[in-house]
Amino acid sequence: MVNALLAAESQGRPGSALVGSGAPRDEVERALLQARALVDAAMVNHRQRSATRSFVELAPDGETMLTTLRRLVATCRAELMCIMPAEPGGLERFGAVLPELGRRVAAGVSACVLCSPDTALAPGELRLLDRARALGVETRVAEPTLLELVLVDGRIALVRSAAGAAGEQALIARAPAILGGLRALFTGTWDAAIPAADYRRFAKRTWDELTQQVLAFLSTGYKDDVAARQLGMSVRTYRRYVAVILRDMGATSRFQAGVKAAELGLLPARALPADGPADPPSGYP
Repeated sequence: MVNALLAAESQGRPGSALVGSGAPRDEVERALLQARALVDAAMVNHRQRSATRSFVELAPDGETMLTTLRRLVATCRAELMCIMPAEPGGLERFGAVLPELGRRVAAGVSACVLCSPDTALAPGELRLLDRARALGVETRVAEPTLLELVLVDGRIALVRSAAGAAGEQALIARAPAILGGLRALFTGTWDAAIPAADYRRFAKRTWDELTQQVLAFLSTGYKDDVAARQLGMSVRTYRRYVAVILRDMGATSRFQAGVKAAELGLLPARALPADGPADPPSGYP
């Protein structure tokens, strides 16, 4: 199992592939799928080698998971990384340990939580994320989230796989190679993820068709004069659109705005409009 993990990491570590790179969504998905395969393999390996002390298999039921989760959160001293599942039971567990997690954060613990897009937009889950943020827990949105994970201080992890090759399983992992892989997975996904507050703001906003077209050109790296000509507007007008998009998206570069637009599903199906542009909408200079 360790050899398989090291081989997979040598082909492309999620952390090194994604950190600061603005990698497209397909790279994030490949990293998550790779990690999912490793977790499934670890669970199967544990069944075959039950004498090992690197893993402790748990019953995946809600009560056992909650008891274990409470204990892990209470023992956290420096860093907690969490992938929050979208299913109701997982959300309830997260809500149940949130007060203790808040106390850990107040004591100096760094807590980071990844959630799915559905979780970030659903009213009930939104309130849960707002509570977490009020307590100092950082939350970001990533798609897809393939497992439930709580990694404490880089020394122990609770992992639950809902639909792996061996069925629904849960385990406590202490093996350094597995913990290193899980941490790299989380870090890479986190750096490519979108802050939950930004995701909600952009996902619910109505973007007019012409602004979407400008976003499409930003995402593909077109020069201003080429994009403006394709859209049938002056370069000056095109740059006005770009300036407002950068401001509203909190982006520091055109490429970053294009990447964010792609991640949020804001790009149109076709990059070039059939008709010429209308006048800039209200709010544009």
